[in-house]
Amino acid sequence: MISNLEEHQINSHTLGKKQLYYSMEVREGQSQAVDVLYVQDGMDYLRLGKLQDTWDHILKEEGRRDYHFLLILVPPSTSEERYHYYHPSGTHHDRYIHFFHHELVPLIEKQIRALGKRIQKRGLLGDSLGAAICIALASEEPKEWTHLLLQSGAFTDFHIHKIRNIKTSAPWNVYQVVGNLEGSVTYPLTGETFSILPANRTLYEELQPIAENHTYYEEDEDHLWDFWRRDLPRALHYFLTKG
Repeated sequence: MISNLEEHQINSHTLGKKQLYYSMEVREGQSQAVDVLYVQDGMDYLRLGKLQDTWDHILKEEGRRDYHFLLILVPPSTSEERYHYYHPSGTHHDRYIHFFHHELVPLIEKQIRALGKRIQKRGLLGDSLGAAICIALASEEPKEWTHLLLQSGAFTDFHIHKIRNIKTSAPWNVYQVVGNLEGSVTYPLTGETFSILPANRTLYEELQPIAENHTYYEEDEDHLWDFWRRDLPRALHYFLTKG
């Protein structure tokens, strides 16, 4: 098994800057299929979520001998940039979606095809506003994504509307978790209040006729990284085994 973290930059015309991202490759055997997971808040998932250790542990538990996973971690440089990328009212929200679909994903997939390999799963992982941008990204190109891993998504009417506008089923395997103590959460940067729990319940209902598979959990938890870190093994196991 090889698990290495590498730093990269992509010169984004859409964002007007060099965007930092990281790749983590995990492979064993000669699999010709690659499962790709794009991670919002990438460095937070590494440092606070213990993503690398969790991923390695799950693979050892599964006992697989032939796999190839590629995790692409995209970290905002500041909390302000995070807001403007991930929040639908952010000044760079639409640009970030365009960057993702038309610059980052094509670059990653071109590199994979250059190795003579094919993409099997294409997933998105995010927490809070990171989960919200996952829904915004997937709803723009619903046929392109296979897995959505959503932890305590800070969804708004914008995201519910985006889902309602999808008129056909999507090949989505959705993992959704929320804490029942997340009824009302204040975003410290702007003072905006998110009704996390009610919004997740609404999104769950709206996804029923669209998603191919949907796993939903409510836990006795609050809007904290400790919750998402402890939940991460279950979310990653879902990506590993579902679909």
